[in-house]
Amino acid sequence: MKGGVGKTTTAVYLAALAAMARRSTSLVDADAQASAADWLERSEDERTGSVELVEAPTERLLGKALNRLDAEDVAIVDTPPGHERLTAKALELADVVVIPTRVGGVETPRVEAVLDLVPKKTPAGLVVCSARTFTRDYVDMVAGWKEVGVQVWGTVPERVAIAAGPEDWLSDDGLESYRAVWRRALRAHREG
Repeated sequence: MKGGVGKTTTAVYLAALAAMARRSTSLVDADAQASAADWLERSEDERTGSVELVEAPTERLLGKALNRLDAEDVAIVDTPPGHERLTAKALELADVVVIPTRVGGVETPRVEAVLDLVPKKTPAGLVVCSARTFTRDYVDMVAGWKEVGVQVWGTVPERVAIAAGPEDWLSDDGLESYRAVWRRALRAHREG
């Protein structure tokens, strides 16, 4: 996926939710820009305090990081924008895939490209970030994905306060919005 769709925000919020559920949680930052790493290192939010940060900006480091985890550990990977090989490696090793996107025609081909890389037996779902849920575009997008068999696991409405990065704490509204995505991903993992 390209940048700006909510990848890092989604990764940080899902990692926080996993940690809040008392799961051993790693946030694997596979992006050379290290936005997720910066967020965790600078955050004073106790909800991310137990999340282990792993920087893995290459295929080899990503593979090593994910292969060393126990079966019960949770690893959330923040992939770099536009790096198909590294994204493909993350998807190959994933048990569940959450794809952040936004409403808009340009996003559909990008999501389709990522979905094409997801192994057939790996459950995947979308989270629509910064959505104006009352618009026709949003309703049509969700219906369109449903029609082709792609699940929308959650929506983060535009009005929901989301922390603007490392300087701010995670917002309760943001955690609540991402909680639905977390639950759907867990269910997909159990059923998968």
